[in-house]
Amino acid sequence: MTLLPTNELFLLMSIFLCNQVYAQSAEKPKQHDFDLPLLGMQVSEQEQLAIKQAMEYGRTISKIAESKNGLPYRRDAHAKATGCVRATFSINGDIPKHFQRSIFAKPAHEYQAWIRFSNGDMVVQSDAKADARGMAIKVMGVEGDKIAPELTGNGSQDFIMTNTPAFFNRNVFDYVDDMYYLSKLQRTRWFISFLPPRLHPKLLYRAVQTVSAKIDSPLQPQYYSMLPYALGETELKFSAKACPGMTFPEQPNKADKDYLTEVMAEHLATKGACFDFMLQEKVSGADMPIDDASVIWSEQTAPFVNVARVNIPPQDFTSQAQQQFCENLSMNPWHGVGEWQPLGSLNRARRLVYNAVSSYRHKQNEAPRIEPNSWCLSGDDSCDQKQYFYQTKSTWPLPRIFDPQWTSEKP
Repeated sequence: MTLLPTNELFLLMSIFLCNQVYAQSAEKPKQHDFDLPLLGMQVSEQEQLAIKQAMEYGRTISKIAESKNGLPYRRDAHAKATGCVRATFSINGDIPKHFQRSIFAKPAHEYQAWIRFSNGDMVVQSDAKADARGMAIKVMGVEGDKIAPELTGNGSQDFIMTNTPAFFNRNVFDYVDDMYYLSKLQRTRWFISFLPPRLHPKLLYRAVQTVSAKIDSPLQPQYYSMLPYALGETELKFSAKACPGMTFPEQPNKADKDYLTEVMAEHLATKGACFDFMLQEKVSGADMPIDDASVIWSEQTAPFVNVARVNIPPQDFTSQAQQQFCENLSMNPWHGVGEWQPLGSLNRARRLVYNAVSSYRHKQNEAPRIEPNSWCLSGDDSCDQKQYFYQTKSTWPLPRIFDPQWTSEKP
């Protein structure tokens, strides 16, 4: 058998690899020709195409998730809620002056809030399986002009976080390519592939970090925004961390597929919980890019600053009605008011993709999209809100009141 010269062999291999790349790219379906509502955002044509594709892949992923999870239709990510709880969001009285904008404009002001804790996967699975963990806070009764008028309803501010400080997609172009493979259930194909040849070692590492978390309680991790925002002229990220002194179970029963819900229910049956809400200000000249979400902003260069306290009083959150309310609750980083602005191509995509996927999910479930303005499950303030909270007393004669607004007892 005659062997080909090295240069000819290399040429044939190159042609073969190019053909494979072409074949792979040809697999992607043509996208529907529809107008993308830019909503006043400055978005390039390439970015518009990427967002359209992401919307298509998001719908496909939702259909796949429904086939695996069963009804109702769920989110295409963070499909399983481990609990929705009532909370307060209290602005610190000593918040720095340059942060006193938007929701943070009134020092010492307290808002009612809902918090949704979740597992990151699109498939509902056991809490014991390693996964990303989410914490999304919806602060209600926020005053000011909406930054996204298409999100109708009562004024609110949503803070969406996960338990890792960086994302495994740098920008919207990484995101749409990754979603393409996710829609084909090829979870690692975008990060590493022989045909077509592709290797993203740093992003693969970020992905492994994201999906490998095993926790003992949803109240335990520190949660991060991952993506940047602007508060007035200040570019920043935000985070929520359990208050000093909080304790957690050492060995929860992880044989229970819903043990995270059970652990949190047991905790909140006898005591409250709290988080410090913090802002991290971007430092000029530091390695803190706006449109590369895979970069962790250095806490040594820019420490987090406490600006608010999230309090979760003792309560019951496991009723069927509340679980249904939680399933219908919509979280969107563009729920915000005043001088607040999500930054970067991923956040621009989220404005359109999140709203489209949420509309699709609610339509399929024949459920109304309601933006709540209180702790009542009806979405309004027509209920007796004290009914949802537990009263706790110490063993010594004086009663211990968590806060007068949550109990009929008077101090």
